Amino acid sequence: MTLWRRRARRMIELLITCFPLLLRIAYLRFRKRPVTLYNVHRALFVWIVLFIALIFTVEYYHPDTRDALIPYRIVPVVTEQGGTVTHVAVRAGQTVKPEDLLFTVEDSSETAAVASAQAGVEEVKSQLEVAKAKVTEAKHQLDEAKAVLSDANLTLKNQEKLRDTKSPAYSLDKYLRAKSAQEAQAAEVAAQQSNVTTLQLNADRVLPSRLTEARARLNEAQVTLDKTRVHSSVAGRIEQLTLHVGDRAGQFVASPAMVIVPERAADDPPEIIGGFSQTNSAVLHVGMPAEVACESNINNGMKDTVLAARVTRIQDVISTGQIAPKGYLLQPSEQVRTGDLVVHVKLEYPEQQKLLIEGSRCLVQVYTTRISGSLAGTFMGGVIEAWALEKALIMRMKVWAMLFVGTGLGGGD
Repeated sequence: MTLWRRRARRMIELLITCFPLLLRIAYLRFRKRPVTLYNVHRALFVWIVLFIALIFTVEYYHPDTRDALIPYRIVPVVTEQGGTVTHVAVRAGQTVKPEDLLFTVEDSSETAAVASAQAGVEEVKSQLEVAKAKVTEAKHQLDEAKAVLSDANLTLKNQEKLRDTKSPAYSLDKYLRAKSAQEAQAAEVAAQQSNVTTLQLNADRVLPSRLTEARARLNEAQVTLDKTRVHSSVAGRIEQLTLHVGDRAGQFVASPAMVIVPERAADDPPEIIGGFSQTNSAVLHVGMPAEVACESNINNGMKDTVLAARVTRIQDVISTGQIAPKGYLLQPSEQVRTGDLVVHVKLEYPEQQKLLIEGSRCLVQVYTTRISGSLAGTFMGGVIEAWALEKALIMRMKVWAMLFVGTGLGGGD
């Protein structure tokens, strides 16, 4: 069918440029001279030259492409935690919002791990409470020991005073017992102080550190458990849902459980991306007027079929030139296919954006309405700009051909 459209377009261009031959034949008829190849060879030559010039002018200055589409992105849904699906919370075509539950997988081992980690946290908390109680008790014992030491110090001081004043009440035996009791009680206070320090260290640093570790293990177990419940990360529509209860949830993007087609933001309208020949790069520029016709909005009344558009961006790299590190040097001749010049086109009228179906294949026709360079402002430049009408006519013929092919009248399956 593409070959038929090309032939039809060439036929129109042949008819448009055949006037020199027709004029020559009419002149020969008027003069009653025979119409021979020799008599019309100059007119035939002019016809061929005009035909070639027309093809070059139209195709070069008013390029078109059928390799255009309306791209959209998808979000594959996979699970980080493999397992058997236990519940599917959505259905195909359903609209979801971020954090909506999509499906769950078997979580018995993960739930047990969370319970074990929670028990570990509670155990450390209990140990911490016991440690704090021991610190309080040890402080009371330290205070009691200090009180006894104070009495022992007072008794020893009294005995030393009696000794220094050589009082008849002084007794060496009492003095030695008082001194021994004071030293023993001082040692007891030091031991109690060391015990308080040890218990305080355990309550203030050791057990809180263990509690932090236990909570970290609990958080880790909870994260693992949460991975068994898969939620939506974007707002969009569920498509290609192949998951059922009892299936094994996929963990690879190559085989997702479902895909989400995200909703478009208000400031991100759909655009058409077309692949043009690299030779068109000299005439294509941002701001050029264009027309778009997508297969999904063609109708027999041709209403809102050909839509006004404008070039908004031209990709400044060619896809076939991208390279990745390999075990051998790049050989340019191995590039079998010539890359396209990717052009981004947006509709001129925002209210028509709702007519576009994302993913649809489109025909894009770009028109040169302002000749630049040496032809700017010349008669030839005006002629080139005027030939846009011929391409607009041919485009509408292509749209009719697309309708015939789509309905099977063009021999398609």
